Amino acid sequence: MSQGVDPDEGLAEHLTRIEGYMRGYALLRFPRERSPLRDELASTLEDTLGDAITAWVTQFAEAFAIPTHQHPSLTQDVGAALKRWIAHIRDPQNYDTYDVLRQHASRGFISKFPASRFISGQMKVFQLMSSHVRARYAHDRDRRSQLLSLLAQEFEERLLHITDFFVEAREEQLREQEATYRRSIDNAPAAILRIDWYDGTVLSANVVAEQQLGYAPGHLLTMKAWDLHPPHERAAAMRLLDETRTKGNASRDDLHHQTRDGRSVPLFINAGAIEYGDQHLIQQICVDISDRKRLEDQLIQSEKMAAIGQLAAGIAHEIRNPLAIITNALYDLSEIVDTSNSEVKEDLRIATEEMDRVQAIINSLLEFSRESRSERELVDVNDLVRKTLQLMQKYLQNNDVHVVTELPQLDPCQANENALRQIFLNLITNAVQAMPHGGELRVRTSRATTDRMRLEFSDTGIGIPDHQLKDIFNPFFTTKASGQGTGLGLSVVHSVVRRYHGDIQVRSTPNVGTTFTIDLPCGCDDP
Repeated sequence: MSQGVDPDEGLAEHLTRIEGYMRGYALLRFPRERSPLRDELASTLEDTLGDAITAWVTQFAEAFAIPTHQHPSLTQDVGAALKRWIAHIRDPQNYDTYDVLRQHASRGFISKFPASRFISGQMKVFQLMSSHVRARYAHDRDRRSQLLSLLAQEFEERLLHITDFFVEAREEQLREQEATYRRSIDNAPAAILRIDWYDGTVLSANVVAEQQLGYAPGHLLTMKAWDLHPPHERAAAMRLLDETRTKGNASRDDLHHQTRDGRSVPLFINAGAIEYGDQHLIQQICVDISDRKRLEDQLIQSEKMAAIGQLAAGIAHEIRNPLAIITNALYDLSEIVDTSNSEVKEDLRIATEEMDRVQAIINSLLEFSRESRSERELVDVNDLVRKTLQLMQKYLQNNDVHVVTELPQLDPCQANENALRQIFLNLITNAVQAMPHGGELRVRTSRATTDRMRLEFSDTGIGIPDHQLKDIFNPFFTTKASGQGTGLGLSVVHSVVRRYHGDIQVRSTPNVGTTFTIDLPCGCDDP
């Protein structure tokens, strides 16, 4: 900033504050305006500046082991700084020296060292300059006294500015560090809570915590840490805090956060005691482990399916031969007995139908446990959907089910046709059985990604209660009345989807309907 240019708002406030301090303590012995005395002092300092810089650099280099090759640049930097100060001594409205000092104290070379190191160097400069003034005015005591008094005033002012600049810079650094810390906390992939050591009140929460729990900023600060958990877990949450106070750290993976809308979020909580100064608090890092829990459930489901599949295969093979004998016996009976008797005829019909149902159950059990052939072939998925619906047209009509299809143009996919047909048959049958009074079945196909196709089967049936959704893929689990379902249809679908590295999701609202969404790799981009 050159002479005549006003300082920026921050520097202007700083200059006004320092001037106020000096006026208040009667330290301004000379007016803060240009004068002959100031011109004379500035000229004297300029005339002796070279000798003062040489002496200062020599002593400074020895004190701080500055390499010789750095002396020229050090001499140049010190000379420029002292010239700016002398310009301010000449004209107090020239603030260039303090503008640069303020920048250097914040980001420059001098900011890397303690303020005392820089101030001690300034004190040496003042000592050298005072010596030159005394030498030049050795025979003019009054003038010498005036010039030295003015120089002392300017030096005192300079020390006050330097001190405040360093303090201001450190405060700014602390604010930046705090802001950086806050950003890192807010952007952490977990909810982070700071909790009062003594009464468990939430002192601060990062953005993730607010979003995860659904509370507005600041609302969490009115709550106790255990209030964030379901009622039946609050005692355990309190024990976690007690353990943290006792051991310094603690963790649990069996707790949940209860969101504002009542949802439950499974957590891994890592808690640690933080102490600094006279402050004591507890920090909890709460990681949402919903994905991990889901993978664990899938693994348990897969292991369960494998075990039940082996059991089912064994049972099916064991009872298939006796059933074949019974079926043949029923046929022989139908040829021998008098079928003109309506009761006998009806009994034989019922027995034959029930044997057919048992045989269907056995086929489902074998399909459930069997590793179907995995060869892939080009399949027109939309055409297969149409053929499957046509095959089941009579069944759909008899149950008053109206079918709506959304089958956009799709390229043939590399897939297993038998596996897809098995999925379609089971989901359509399941949808019809979920609509005992008729309804609408909507079938959609689409490309989920470049290498995955999506199938959606939506019905307007009775729906599935939330507490039963987790069990619908379990073998033999069914919500249907006795005799209307084996509980294997969705298990077979789940088994086939997993076998071909797909994913199946279900959404259901009681008395509204259910949608099954299946994503399967189709190898559409395979060469």
